[in-house]
Amino acid sequence: MTIRAIRAPGQLSPARRGPLQRDVALALRIHTGRPERVSFHTVPSEKRARQRAAREAKLAAQAKTAKKKKLIKNSIVALVVAAIVIGTGYLIFHKSSKSKSATTTSTTVPSTSTTTPVSPANAKAQALANKIAVSSGCPKNPMTRVNTLTWTAPPPMTINPASTYKATVKTTVGTFVITLDPKAAPIAVNNFIFLAKHNFYRCVIFHRVIPGFMDQTGDPTGTGTGGPGYSFSEPGPPASKNPNTQYLIGAVAMANSNSPATTDPTTNGSQFFIVTGPQGESLPPDYTLFGQVTSGMSVVQKINADGSPNGVPPNVIQRMLSVTIT
Repeated sequence: MTIRAIRAPGQLSPARRGPLQRDVALALRIHTGRPERVSFHTVPSEKRARQRAAREAKLAAQAKTAKKKKLIKNSIVALVVAAIVIGTGYLIFHKSSKSKSATTTSTTVPSTSTTTPVSPANAKAQALANKIAVSSGCPKNPMTRVNTLTWTAPPPMTINPASTYKATVKTTVGTFVITLDPKAAPIAVNNFIFLAKHNFYRCVIFHRVIPGFMDQTGDPTGTGTGGPGYSFSEPGPPASKNPNTQYLIGAVAMANSNSPATTDPTTNGSQFFIVTGPQGESLPPDYTLFGQVTSGMSVVQKINADGSPNGVPPNVIQRMLSVTIT
């Protein structure tokens, strides 16, 4: 069975078309743009090629710019993070350094306060020391400040350097006597006598005590940073031929906060220390020597025995109750 093509009314079959009609039909079929089954790429003109190249160059430039912006953004973020880390480290370090600055009077290295469990024996000894202090008119808590005396300048010279002066120091564990040396250190002796006569040392604790080294006191705040409100300068002793015995056991010298250390300290105030062992004996001559314990050294050593390896705080906090000058 033969299937014939369906034609529109009036449409001639190809066989019945004349040559002119067949040529017109072919021309119409070509120019109507009917789809072809075989696909192919149209060859672009020179102008279109330039336009396309321009678009591709523009897109490449935009991609390059976006990549550059992203790189810059990441770099900025990294710099900000690094700055924050460095800034935080600096603040922490700066804060730590500030807490150990020259405002803290020290005989050698900066002291470090630690909290350790109190043994029953130390607790009992502390309770006894507090009881004795209270009976002498001091507060029960050894860290309670008693006097707030301050001055704006060192006292005028009122002592006679040719005279002999003694200081009787009453403490919560007994009494010791310091023979002062106004010939060697007239300014320090005059200062010590001035403060003692104003009861500056009343109820002041031994805030830094290191066994085999020294007992330090003279700060009314009990923190190691306090003083009379002024400072003064006076040289340390002459250098000893034997550095291991620069300061004798029982030597009394001014504590200072000079940094770096110097044989002519300028930051003397009210704090002083008493040498109790080899570590103190071998200190460099950077501390103004103004006296020597001549009686009651066993009391000084008892205070020293209640110290701690770090010095601050001592295992048992002992106090000066009074200082009397004769």
